[in-house]
Amino acid sequence: MLFNFIKKSNAEITIVKEIDRHNSDWGGKGIIFYVKNGKGLLSMKYGYLDNDALAALIFGDIPLIKFHEKGSYFCPTCEKLVAAGYGLNMSDQQVISELHDILNKKFVSLEESVENLKPLLGLLQTGYYALVDSELCPTDGNGNFFWKLNNKPDYNKASCPIYGGDGRWSEVVPYYILPTQPPSHYDPKQAEFYSGIDDYRAVAYYMGGYLCALLDGHHKAVAAAIEKKKVKTLVIVPTTSISLPNDKQNFKGGIFINGTFISQEELIIPVSELMTSFKFNQLKKEETEKYLSLYNSDFDLNYDWPQEILETEKSFPDAITVARLQWAGDISDERLDRILLNKESISDKDTLNITVALYYTKNPRFKEMAFYFCKNYSFASVWYEIYELLANVIDEEVEDFFVDYLVHDEKRYPEINKIIDNYFSY
Repeated sequence: MLFNFIKKSNAEITIVKEIDRHNSDWGGKGIIFYVKNGKGLLSMKYGYLDNDALAALIFGDIPLIKFHEKGSYFCPTCEKLVAAGYGLNMSDQQVISELHDILNKKFVSLEESVENLKPLLGLLQTGYYALVDSELCPTDGNGNFFWKLNNKPDYNKASCPIYGGDGRWSEVVPYYILPTQPPSHYDPKQAEFYSGIDDYRAVAYYMGGYLCALLDGHHKAVAAAIEKKKVKTLVIVPTTSISLPNDKQNFKGGIFINGTFISQEELIIPVSELMTSFKFNQLKKEETEKYLSLYNSDFDLNYDWPQEILETEKSFPDAITVARLQWAGDISDERLDRILLNKESISDKDTLNITVALYYTKNPRFKEMAFYFCKNYSFASVWYEIYELLANVIDEEVEDFFVDYLVHDEKRYPEINKIIDNYFSY
């Protein structure tokens, strides 16, 4: 069947541009490619009812992941209700499952990956995309193991940019994964096979916010989770928007792929011809109702995940933490020294962002700065969060710092006392 499908397909994949450095909009190095005569089996589609907006990744006629939003339009900066789809295994189009050998080739380079994945990339709509070699957390951005997603729509803060006050929004980038197969497909032996192996890649489709739908590699992601590592993933990033030509301003137009602009001069076809493919993404009312009603009870069986897997949730940052890493900005020794010498004033928000960034990047100056901030009453409003981070460090310096706090405790911050009590109870 697969041979016949590829033989009949007239889809063409052309590399347009290589980004040979880490792209902050994509989370890794990438290659921009153009799909001509794409089958259109795999795409994001949008639909609206009276008071319900839907964005879904569709394969064939099956929703793989569903983003819900209450309201008459889809807001890119609003938190979405995220739910499982109907399951990739439920599709009549078994092309992806038949690509198993192709998807599981060892990674050599992005260029070779584009060549190997042509049968999969030909399933996309005609248009421009990036294929990015990235690393994604095997969690959902809400602090949950990725394969726990079910049919119940739950708000997920990773589904949109994070607002940090003062007019600041986080920069969204592919960072987390959501499953397209129910947990009943989990095979511990298959996950064990990928344990300790670094030269394979999962394959995912970027949906928006920080979230990607995992098309292949659920067991690779479980293996990475158990090892408390991100899963190496080839992420398909679609065109986000089109900028049309403006003759008056001598602007020839171009496209944005998640923040990265590609000018008309670099494109194969005029941007005006791309508008047609965008129109195909609009769902009719009856299609929207159908996708909303599709329900696969396999996702709601409360699969009994081993505790060692569920414990991995704590090893990865949630979306707010990732935003803090961005807002922290420069955490060089030079800047930290300026702060310690009172040569740079920072707000309590900046204090927390810097501390979080030092902690999650395993910077050796984390404790030094955390101790300094927690002795300064100007930053008392964020002490609780900093003490929580310190409590994750088991060593003599932190113990001594906590003991000193208890000795001089004025009973003003009972929540901090609870953190320290729990620290010494283990």
